[in-house]
Amino acid sequence: MLSPICAMLGIEFPLLAFSHCRDVVVAVSKAGGMGVFGAAALPPERLEEELAWIDDHIGGRPYGVDLIVPNSFAEQG
Repeated sequence: MLSPICAMLGIEFPLLAFSHCRDVVVAVSKAGGMGVFGAAALPPERLEEELAWIDDHIGGRPYGVDLIVPNSFAEQG
């Protein structure tokens, strides 16, 4: 099923799954969709650990990371 979103993201199916569970992110991406890891609440050290685990288990498939930048932080830059 080649759609514009699939071509743009390098995925097989137009399925995006947002999850706080790294296992779900990996499973969705390996199945041909786009797993997106919800990481807004994680401290930097934990985020680094989780992303390293995903990288080690995802087999080079694409995935996303959902981060929220608060307005107060964004305005400081």
